[in-house]
Amino acid sequence: MIGRGCDVLVIYGIDYLIRVVSPDFSNNSYSIMIQRRNFLQAAAWTAGTLPAISFAAGNRPKVGIIGAGIIGAAIAAYLVDAGAEVVIFEKDEPASGATRASLAWINPSTANAHYRDLRLESMGEWLRFEHKLKLDVVWGGSISWSDNEEKAKNLDQREEVLRASSAAPRHLTQADIKALSPAMEPGDTKAGFFLPQDGHVDPVETTRKILAYAVAKGARLLYPCAVDEIVREQGQIKSVRTAQGEFALDYLVSACGTDTSAMLEKVGVKIGMNAVPGLKIHTQPIAATTRMVYDFSSALEWKQMPNGEAVAIYVGGPPKSPVHAPVFAGTLRSHPTQELAAMHGESLKAKVAKYWPALQDAQLKSVVVGYRPMPLDGLPMIGQVPGVQGMYMVATHSGVTLAPLLGKYAAQEILTREKALVLAKYRPERFL
Repeated sequence: MIGRGCDVLVIYGIDYLIRVVSPDFSNNSYSIMIQRRNFLQAAAWTAGTLPAISFAAGNRPKVGIIGAGIIGAAIAAYLVDAGAEVVIFEKDEPASGATRASLAWINPSTANAHYRDLRLESMGEWLRFEHKLKLDVVWGGSISWSDNEEKAKNLDQREEVLRASSAAPRHLTQADIKALSPAMEPGDTKAGFFLPQDGHVDPVETTRKILAYAVAKGARLLYPCAVDEIVREQGQIKSVRTAQGEFALDYLVSACGTDTSAMLEKVGVKIGMNAVPGLKIHTQPIAATTRMVYDFSSALEWKQMPNGEAVAIYVGGPPKSPVHAPVFAGTLRSHPTQELAAMHGESLKAKVAKYWPALQDAQLKSVVVGYRPMPLDGLPMIGQVPGVQGMYMVATHSGVTLAPLLGKYAAQEILTREKALVLAKYRPERFL
């Protein structure tokens, strides 16, 4: 399968079998890197989805999924492919939580080598997912840089970890950034790198397409339909009770983002999580200038959608002050007035426009307050809910990057009861 960006051509196999990476800055030639893998195994892996499982007549497993964000949608898609009977419960609207607030940058960037490889594996799964579901992924690469000495050290550390993988980072100077992306004004650059294989999506539209695929194959999507009670008998999940009635289940999956801790408490399991606040803006369409994703100093991130809209987010949320206490408490889900929303949106736009001048005269289209689900160590939680038979959970930051892979592994583990060894580091038991 082939992913195209404006600057690179990327050919992916099971672990990026063949990769044509970014232009060499000195001579504009392309380097070709071939990794040794079993080609037939890779071809089989990329060719299909989970194999359909033969269930006895009338005995298809009934699986409920709490949450219709991109993680829940991906799990549903793999489960219906494998032959399960699926119902998705969403308390508000599909993709209305963390998914809606995401920049939706698909990337491997981390200083944790094991987590890097998990993210790279999911990027390979994105190629298959994109092809099968006819999704619109922009494979344009990304640029990360900083003008801060301390944050530059973190960038250098990430680059070193990424260099030991198929991510193919290329170190950047200020001049390199300007040459690679003429529309940007990077300013002082203490450290920076380019990742040629990164991509991005419209998170809401992509989630809706995944859900539509699952529904077309027999899944039921219920919203608004909050799960009020989880019923068990002798420790085994039996049903859930909702405003739309009670639903008998063989298995239940929690994929409800920042509501994860509250959902687990319904079955007597206490696992804390952080809900990290952030701000996201969309502008009205402007002239097309880039297909990349930009990360400045781990504080600002932005991109341009294929329709011309500019999208930007604050990564770390607002300053911790008394006036922002309701934000960090999770009780403020939107701005109290349109004037305040516009003020914050214009402030974010102005900060990004310092590096992307084309944004200066753009008109705001929307301003979104969002919360990112963040396990306490920053790494995914996926697996059987401890002590609860028939209940599975997925909770993670970087849900867009990881959705296809975690969706596949979740479906495999639920239906086969066989644990994926690659997920051993990410089990929820580590917090108990």
